[in-house]
Amino acid sequence: MRRSMHAVQYLPSGTKRRGPKERPRLEAHAENRSALFRTLGEKFGARLDDSERGGDWGSRERNSLRGPHRLRPAPHRASTMTFAAAYPFITESGLGHEGTYIGTDVFGSGAFSYDPWILYDKGVISGPSIVVIGTVGTGKSMCGKSLVARSITLGRKAAVASDPKGEWVAVANAVGGKVISVGPGRPARVNPLDAGPRSSALTEAQWQAVVRQRRRYLLVALVSLMRQGTPLRPVEHTALDMALTETVAENSNPTLPMVLDHLLNPSKETIGLVGKDGGLAVSHSLRRTVSGDLEGMFDAPSTVAFDADAPMMVMDTSALIGASEQALALAAACGATWLEAAVTNPDGGKRLVVYDEGWRMLADPYMLAKMSEQWRLARTYGIANLLIMHKVADLNEIGDSTSGHRQKALGLLTEADTRIIYRQKHDAMRLTKEALGLSEAECEHVENLPKGVGLWKVGNRSFIVANRVTTDELEVFGTDARMI
Repeated sequence: MRRSMHAVQYLPSGTKRRGPKERPRLEAHAENRSALFRTLGEKFGARLDDSERGGDWGSRERNSLRGPHRLRPAPHRASTMTFAAAYPFITESGLGHEGTYIGTDVFGSGAFSYDPWILYDKGVISGPSIVVIGTVGTGKSMCGKSLVARSITLGRKAAVASDPKGEWVAVANAVGGKVISVGPGRPARVNPLDAGPRSSALTEAQWQAVVRQRRRYLLVALVSLMRQGTPLRPVEHTALDMALTETVAENSNPTLPMVLDHLLNPSKETIGLVGKDGGLAVSHSLRRTVSGDLEGMFDAPSTVAFDADAPMMVMDTSALIGASEQALALAAACGATWLEAAVTNPDGGKRLVVYDEGWRMLADPYMLAKMSEQWRLARTYGIANLLIMHKVADLNEIGDSTSGHRQKALGLLTEADTRIIYRQKHDAMRLTKEALGLSEAECEHVENLPKGVGLWKVGNRSFIVANRVTTDELEVFGTDARMI
């Protein structure tokens, strides 16, 4: 009995048994399709042959998109990190709805809200300090006022250490805050040596030590400002410290004239330490705060008090417009020290501390030192510092790249975890890019931003935000009404 013989077929590894069986069917299908295309081509007058030229139907090469087929391009694949670097702003999911409404996320097409305390709690930022930079007329002041005023409606508080142009007075009045106006002819008196409210976290002895150190530092700063930065000699430090100690021993509420009197009429103990004329030069420098440019402003017990419960406090120094730079620096130092005593109280709640005209503040060594301290201790005090200035290039007026003062001022900008940049001129972009860590794409956007639109750098994330204000807010926040 003959056994039938069957051919044995060997298949390469990885192939399926039915593959060879389906090949004739696929080839027949391809031939039928070619015949159909040839018929259609002859019907519409197209010349088709066996060459690689396909006439109006295109080439017959593989993947040539030949014929009336639907275009199906292969999708582009990349990681979210690559997309974020290549296409900034487009891949952002936003910061969420919690916080103060600022405006519209231009590329995200949604509402943009911000609150430094909420974002710090979420780990988005590592510090609550904020820097706003923008040339004149770009909307930086409007942004700062929107953030402050709207945060107050959510239970936050605010304090303006010095308002040299009087722009924050209307904002304070609108939100039910209080304004303290100092200057020649103004009735208000502010004693920069006030102790301020005591923190519940400190014992009486600890609190007295803090107040003493604050007063001593202010007196040294005032004398140094009058001497245009010339440091005090050791004997002058001793004379000033002795005068302050004797004044506090005699008066529970010391004032600058009292300290000046002890410098001009030293006690036997002071004469034994520094001599009769040891504090004479210091007294002449301090005298300017009593009978010089600042006479009648900081030389008497306070006639006003810092209201810790008020939603907003503003130190209005606009009456000093046109005064000398030293007078402005003295007023800023006295006002800032007085506010610091209340603002840095941990029991005072969450508060935004505004430094407008930041270039002037940064140029003042005393103010720079105070701001640096508040930058470091912002989380301890529960405050968020808001520095507003025109451009990073303003720091060039402080000193060159080797200046320690300039480097310290630049450090405040780089340490702020929230940086808001409005339109900058092309020649200022190099310094802005280096100081604030902007990418090339971000720099290109900043140079062409319209009015009212800014780049928000919140931690490591970037947003283009259009600030939205109501008609009523515009009347209060606007700074160019006289130009219209």
